Amino acid sequence: MSSIIECIRTVGRGERSRKPLSYQQAHLVMTEYLQGQVPTGKMAMLMMLIRVQNETAAEVAGFTLALREYLESSSPTLNQLKADVDWPCFAGKRELQGAPWHLYSAKALAMNGKSVLIHGHIEAGTKRLHAANFLDTLGITYCNSIEQAQQELEKNRIAYLPLDVYAPQVVDMLRWQQEYGLRTPINTCARMLNPSNAKISLRGSFHPGFPKLHAEAEYLIQQQIHNGKPDICTVSFKGVGGESEFNPKVSQSLFCATRNGVEELYWDEKLNPDLPQLVQCVMGTDTDKLELLANTAVAGIAVVLWAAGQSSQMSRDQAINGAERVWQDYVNHAI
Repeated sequence: MSSIIECIRTVGRGERSRKPLSYQQAHLVMTEYLQGQVPTGKMAMLMMLIRVQNETAAEVAGFTLALREYLESSSPTLNQLKADVDWPCFAGKRELQGAPWHLYSAKALAMNGKSVLIHGHIEAGTKRLHAANFLDTLGITYCNSIEQAQQELEKNRIAYLPLDVYAPQVVDMLRWQQEYGLRTPINTCARMLNPSNAKISLRGSFHPGFPKLHAEAEYLIQQQIHNGKPDICTVSFKGVGGESEFNPKVSQSLFCATRNGVEELYWDEKLNPDLPQLVQCVMGTDTDKLELLANTAVAGIAVVLWAAGQSSQMSRDQAINGAERVWQDYVNHAI
């Protein structure tokens, strides 16, 4: 018998009696839904009730791990997909915020030897600027299969894999937003799928509290993963427009999650006017924004290098110095 009714009762009772789902409840009900044991309407109802109350780290972790397990079991090729860096791009950016400059960070890292899997989804009717719309400008391949993504990672060390290729079930759940007019916890879970099991994962979000939520949920997932799985270092932060693009113009807290726990860090504003700049941005960025583009690209590279250097306790300054060298190499190549 499915657990969906009990889950709805748990989160939907009166103000004094209701409570969030436990990790075990969330994992079980999502597993049952994916196995066809729970009707879509009831699962959508549960998600709406949870969203109204704000999802907890335990709920997100339970849902996300159930999704990961289902996707891996139903797609053997997904288990073969390997990258160094997991870069989810789901939110897009408003036009006034500029093009998706984080693609420069990802491309520069790939040219420097790190394999990067970018993945995401574009909501129907959106007017935002999404990474998927700018891939051609930087020679990044939009992959129509998991096999193609792995081939691109092996050949060029960078690829874009759309959500509907590796997780069509999640796309169906994301459509509940259009059908019912409310975002659900699936919007959070989709960013956390890490389809390539990369050891470094970036998570940008918009709403206050969500960077910490992502980190705490990832820590809970890491506690549940069986031996033999890599220890993932997830860095979550408030991204530009909610995208996984680090904003060098603002001071903010970052949350780093590993199997050992969650660490909060404070990184202050960091802009370097002397960074090398592109002669021209292939994304159409105005020349007066090229300095900010360069700083944004370096900031994204630095976050990845810092996460990769956690075993050696790399400092932020060391990561930025390394990122500036990576960016210099990229600019030299682009000239």
